[in-house]
Amino acid sequence: MLNVSLNQSIDIYCERISPEIFAEPINFFTNIAFWVAFFLLLKKYNKKNYEHVNLRIYSIILISLVLIIGTGSFLFHLFGNVWSLLADTIPIMIFIILYLYLAVRFYLEQTQVISAFSIFLFLFLNYSLSYLGVEEISSYLMALFSMLIIACIAYRKNKRNISYGLFLTSFIFMLSLGFRQLDLFTCAQFSHGTHWIWHILNSILLYTLVVLFIERKIR
Repeated sequence: MLNVSLNQSIDIYCERISPEIFAEPINFFTNIAFWVAFFLLLKKYNKKNYEHVNLRIYSIILISLVLIIGTGSFLFHLFGNVWSLLADTIPIMIFIILYLYLAVRFYLEQTQVISAFSIFLFLFLNYSLSYLGVEEISSYLMALFSMLIIACIAYRKNKRNISYGLFLTSFIFMLSLGFRQLDLFTCAQFSHGTHWIWHILNSILLYTLVVLFIERKIR
């Protein structure tokens, strides 16, 4: 019974018109962008001299999550079922929660307790937002809202590099989220939809966010 449910086909994107493997070739191959981002970040990581070991550890975790996110998305757009959906979405949620903690902890220089509380607040508001009919993208909307709030606070604290970086990534995120939501609406005009653009923009988004954490500015 469990195996049947985990292998149940999921069809939520324009390009998939059958439950067959490899029914989403464009959505599948555009995940290469995440792997490109991973290798570019790894190269930057190896050149960086870290002052604190914790920053080095957090950096490599974030970089590894970019690779895992890309791999999970590869699997979902290849198989299009429940277990591959979990492989796709769980790493994304882990990245969002971890980056929120790190942003509050290091960008805003708050205590571990306050940083951990920000995660609790995020999850509570995310759960509440799901009741407004946007359950599918509630986590993304909360992540975007969090980025904008932290960007504004960083600006007030005169951390302009952090603030500008988060405003830029928020703009990229808004674009990528827009193309994600347009996917099913474009099927009549473009059979492959626009979800693949979400992949490309999100790989740029993740790359930029991790660079911002590593360098404390985007460059």
